[in-house]
Amino acid sequence: MNRRVRAGLLLLAVLFASAALAPAISRHSPVDQPDVVRLQYAPPSWNHPLGTDFFSRDVLSRTLYGARISLSIACLSVLLSVTVGTMVGLGAGFAGSAVDAVLMRLVDAGLAIPRIFLLLVIAALWPRFSVTALILVLGLTSWFGTSRLVRAEVLSVRNREYVTASRVLGLGSSRIALRHVLPNVVAPILVAATLGVGNMILIEAGLSYLGFGVPQPTASLGNMIRDGQDALLRAPWVAITPGVFIIVTVLAFSVLSDGLRQASDPRSA
Repeated sequence: MNRRVRAGLLLLAVLFASAALAPAISRHSPVDQPDVVRLQYAPPSWNHPLGTDFFSRDVLSRTLYGARISLSIACLSVLLSVTVGTMVGLGAGFAGSAVDAVLMRLVDAGLAIPRIFLLLVIAALWPRFSVTALILVLGLTSWFGTSRLVRAEVLSVRNREYVTASRVLGLGSSRIALRHVLPNVVAPILVAATLGVGNMILIEAGLSYLGFGVPQPTASLGNMIRDGQDALLRAPWVAITPGVFIIVTVLAFSVLSDGLRQASDPRSA
């Protein structure tokens, strides 16, 4: 395990543990408004280590619970995206001919549409996203690149000796694809998925910032930044805290993805 993988995993372990242990780290509820008048934009203190926001809600608590929501959405949507993209790419690369042509034209059509534009159109037509709906929308609009990656990897291995030997032994196409081809294309899929989680966090934060993502009063990193944008000079901690968490999380996934890419590249051995 190289240093980048270790560094990325260590940083992500700290971030995920902080989000998972939010009730133990912060004694405040992320939606409680104890005193809107006296504690509005209260600066960091022993009782509120990262201050409070406009509604006197604890920023530390909202950041940790918001990170839990944002990380869950990102990881589950990437899992859905990778699953769909892998199945489509595997089918296209292994089936070949007409099936490959049809599936890749569908992928080309999906890639031709700007993703953020597509997401904003869906959000405008469906203004009240639940968390489950947001996961489905993000996951089902982001699998196109994965399918092309998997198809390219499958095309490079489907005519190798062990695949030919499996055909000679009479194994079915689906069994060969799942048991002999797929395990050999896992490495690039894992790299793409790791990088995709960081990208998905940014997209979810952007949608929540615009008011199309996680609905209030549920905390997410994006809507916390929006809540603090009008008080950057008076109470910068409201927006800076979730912003720093986003930066560190995306950086951790980027470092891990780069480390996995180097580890899977035989030329770097």
